[in-house]
Amino acid sequence: EVMSRVCLMFLQYGVESFKLILSGDNLLPHANAKTTWMTDAEVKVAVEEATLRGKRVAVHARSADSVKQAVRLGCEVIYHASYTDNEALDLLEANKNKIFVAPGLSVIFKLLQEGTAYGIPPAKAREMGYEEELAAATESMKAMHKRGIRVLPGGDYGFAWAPHGTNATDLQYFVKHCGMTPMDALMSATRYGGQIMLMGNELGEVKEGYLADLLLVDGDPLADLSILLDKNRLLAIMKDGVFHKAPEIAASRSSRTPSYSPSYSPAAA
Repeated sequence: EVMSRVCLMFLQYGVESFKLILSGDNLLPHANAKTTWMTDAEVKVAVEEATLRGKRVAVHARSADSVKQAVRLGCEVIYHASYTDNEALDLLEANKNKIFVAPGLSVIFKLLQEGTAYGIPPAKAREMGYEEELAAATESMKAMHKRGIRVLPGGDYGFAWAPHGTNATDLQYFVKHCGMTPMDALMSATRYGGQIMLMGNELGEVKEGYLADLLLVDGDPLADLSILLDKNRLLAIMKDGVFHKAPEIAASRSSRTPSYSPSYSPAAA
């Protein structure tokens, strides 16, 4: 009854989705990432209220039990999924055409690497369980990628140690730690990005009839994904066919020899 009332309240505010906190988190001393805190009954009510009104349910689910709970009860977007077992992976694979997983790896990597500046030195981060969780999470993502489960970047940016605007860092983590190729990682941000927004026929690919959301990049992201974090290498940013950042075309370029060929590579945003 309480869950139903809360859902209805937020629906009146015009929300498009609910986010449920199914598991704990290592930032919480009383509820670590391996714990699960919501009952099936509570989750079921939220999913029913959302489905009835054409809305969606996303979840914070780090524990294996919370991942299984989310899939079993019809939640579409799973953030984290750090801990999985064979049962969880089998459920995810069986529902891979419905489910999206965004692990939010950057917040853990950055906390372990740079947490001292924010009051969490490496020894403290390990004590809190982040080293163990990171090892589990990268193995989980490897397994999901092999099974064809859609793994996407994003999630948990906005922390001091993982600020907004650095989201493309996830793509490097996917390649270095999760078994993806650079092309796989780019597709996770582009094609899957359109799909997770239910706009797979409009976004995420460079195709006739698709929205022109494009990046013009100085270099080849397939050779070096880090260039996507360099604002100076993003020569143009186009949204819906309109330049948010137009390319600088110097008049002197017209005088350059025909052999000049800048190494630009467009990537769908």
